[in-house]
Amino acid sequence: MPTPARRRKLLALTVLFLAACASSNPYQGMDEQQMFAYARQKFEDHDWDRTTQTLDRFFASYGGSTLSEDARMLQADAYFGKGDYLTARSEYQRFLDRFPGSARAPVAALGMCRALVALSPIPQRDQEYTQEAIVACRNVVADYAGTDQAQEAGKMVDDLRGKLAEKEYLNADFYLRRKLYDSAIKYFEFVVDQYPETAYAPMALKGIYDANKSIGYDDLAEDARKKLLANYPDSPEAASLHTDADGGS
Repeated sequence: MPTPARRRKLLALTVLFLAACASSNPYQGMDEQQMFAYARQKFEDHDWDRTTQTLDRFFASYGGSTLSEDARMLQADAYFGKGDYLTARSEYQRFLDRFPGSARAPVAALGMCRALVALSPIPQRDQEYTQEAIVACRNVVADYAGTDQAQEAGKMVDDLRGKLAEKEYLNADFYLRRKLYDSAIKYFEFVVDQYPETAYAPMALKGIYDANKSIGYDDLAEDARKKLLANYPDSPEAASLHTDADGGS
């Protein structure tokens, strides 16, 4: 028969074992309502890993639950919160595939847009994700016109196009500073043609003006000056040429 000391030791080991089991399976005995509530609480605590783990268990145990729509959106938001934007994009798409008629479809579509925007790199890097983000955000604008989500997505498209314009402008400026004027002009013209609504368009026209002046193409420089003054009269670049405009008229 175990001694009192031995019994106490066995009891302590039993308690530790049960505690370990409970910690390794915190979902023991939870129904779908309790498990979803637990995931929601972890989300509010910004415990993204526990949120996604709990929801994985939820889907495995209660895939047909009436809470599945809420759970799918929460899963996507949790991945976005933890900065796993690729998975977040996939989860928002999964939500749209499974609940296309949901009132929260615009929210999920904007989530895809925002996830890709978050993946968009600095202008000097490859802009594949920026291009994807523009497509996704434009889809929100087209599919959910009149909603707050469409308005926000439209602003993101403007910002993303500004980033693409900046990339091309930086390429042009690189060549201009090295006096490779023909290459610089090609890039500047691309900015003007493709991104006329951005702040880089008047900057590019000024670049075209400067490059043509440098190589003695005064007639082409004059064309760029007139276009700049006519299309972007309030831009800083136009202001810098007003003196030339007065002198050349």
